[in-house]
Amino acid sequence: MFKLSDKIVNSLFKSKFLNFIPKRVIKRLIKKNKIFFTQTSLKSLPSNNYPFLLSAGDLNKKKNIYLNNKLKVPTNEFPYLSLVLKLIFYEREKFNFLDFGAQYIDNYFFLKNKNRNIQYFYHDLIENNKIVQEFVNLNNLENIEVIHNLDDINKKEYDFIYFGSVIQYVNEFEKLLQEIFKKKPKYVYFSGLNIYQKNKHDFIICKQFNVFPQINYCYFFKFEYLVDLICSKNYDLLYSSENPNSKINYSHINRHLNENCQYLDLFFKIKN
Repeated sequence: MFKLSDKIVNSLFKSKFLNFIPKRVIKRLIKKNKIFFTQTSLKSLPSNNYPFLLSAGDLNKKKNIYLNNKLKVPTNEFPYLSLVLKLIFYEREKFNFLDFGAQYIDNYFFLKNKNRNIQYFYHDLIENNKIVQEFVNLNNLENIEVIHNLDDINKKEYDFIYFGSVIQYVNEFEKLLQEIFKKKPKYVYFSGLNIYQKNKHDFIICKQFNVFPQINYCYFFKFEYLVDLICSKNYDLLYSSENPNSKINYSHINRHLNENCQYLDLFFKIKN
């Protein structure tokens, strides 16, 4: 399978002609050309974006992995999260940690081994919340609570909220953040954001191909816009750093955007 120019990739993967190419061929093209994203003109995410459904079998596999390997670090997450939590909360008898968009409960199994004083709150899609709740009940898991909806989220207090590569898949992300910050969590960590520096748009939407045959859509954010949005809620940016997990190819989006795009983590603390 030959390598295509960026121009041809953009034209092909934005066209309706792509629907008539066999999936196995598309998958090989994506792998050969390292296609992650193409830019769109969409103003909002599709309603059925990012379908993801857990199973009890998935959760059992995760449980066994972390029972048998105490050093296993969750994939596609910030690998030093447990250390950050330990440094911040080592003197606390207990602290409340909300994992928003948690998907699997990798973080729970990993963090409870490293941070014994954690009270872990899980939240994901409605269907996944139900499956995880059943799993928690069946296995008598401790120090974990499933938060089923935004109203329930607002009934709790949190010391630390973690968004593990999730906020970019939330259509009304500004509304969500408005609600989340009403709870005044002490720390908020955003892991794995597609961030650009110089562009007239505060955010754009890109089509994501690296998990094909599932195709997702996600926001890319302008750094200044997103930081100002969160800091306006009485927060300071502690630091921003490149996410250590993923090397993403941005060459198939607009050249100017590509030159300024990074896969970043942003860490905020409430002002005193």
